[in-house]
Amino acid sequence: MKLPHILLGAALLIAGISTSIAQTWPDKPVKLIVPYPAGGGVDPVARLLGQKLAERWKVPVLVENKPGASGSIGAGYVAQSPADGNTILMSATAEVVINQFIMKKMAYNPETDLRPVTQAIRLPFILVTHPSRPYSNMTELVAYARKNPGKVTYASSGNGTPQHLAGALLEQLAGVKMTHVPYKGVAPAVSDLLAGHVDIGFAGLPTGLPHVQAGKLRALGVSSRTSSPAAPQVPPVAAAPGLEKFELIQWFGVFVPRATPDTVVVRLQKDMADVLKMADVKEALEKQGAQPSGIPTAEFEALVKSERQKFASIVKSANITE
Repeated sequence: MKLPHILLGAALLIAGISTSIAQTWPDKPVKLIVPYPAGGGVDPVARLLGQKLAERWKVPVLVENKPGASGSIGAGYVAQSPADGNTILMSATAEVVINQFIMKKMAYNPETDLRPVTQAIRLPFILVTHPSRPYSNMTELVAYARKNPGKVTYASSGNGTPQHLAGALLEQLAGVKMTHVPYKGVAPAVSDLLAGHVDIGFAGLPTGLPHVQAGKLRALGVSSRTSSPAAPQVPPVAAAPGLEKFELIQWFGVFVPRATPDTVVVRLQKDMADVLKMADVKEALEKQGAQPSGIPTAEFEALVKSERQKFASIVKSANITE
């Protein structure tokens, strides 16, 4: 007869600890983990938002870079951290959505070990080509690729990355065969695009757009369903006949260990959303082509689920493996 009372007491104790954490959080430095190297991609966004959150919370927010294994090392670190709200992941899509369908072994399960909190930004890709290539829009590219199976090469920042899957999705929807050329990162891929060593490639707007504006690369389309405010003159890839279903957006999101108390998640989502609405934050992000988000947790959870289904389908259809 004593066991139920013991279990009830333990449950009440855990609930009390969770409530206490929520009421006082954050009361000590918070670690914001970026699973990529300093300087590019996720890192500057995390540092901008971390600075604003530190001002709001009156505690330091320490951005720590833990790169490796397409973001999986940093994500695994957060997944295995105490669920007290003091270790937060600022992720890209690979480590929380894509890797699980490509990697044979991972140290964590993104679906059971990490909890989605909110989307930070949406960042469309821009599909670019060297100005010397014989196509100036998506319709011409698709026609050329159909006449020349396997001849068009497309660059990516690595096997299984969103840039790779964007190219694979384009192949599937257009019914063409191209040749994937993976690089070890964005920089060498863009370098070879500029040199004309590879034909086309999807690049983040902050990376690709300056080269388009300088006339060094030609824009063929953006990966979002609508044009980006940062490049309104560039039509969506989906505007081309036969590609109406094309959409592939890079996004950065906030995740915490799965057992993090609900009240902490609610507070974190609200504060992140409020920071993303700040005029100077919006301006800084939109200049880079990023679209601030901060959507409610339930909406973000649904998005993550749908993205997993989408990328699983692309990976399976293209037979992408490690």
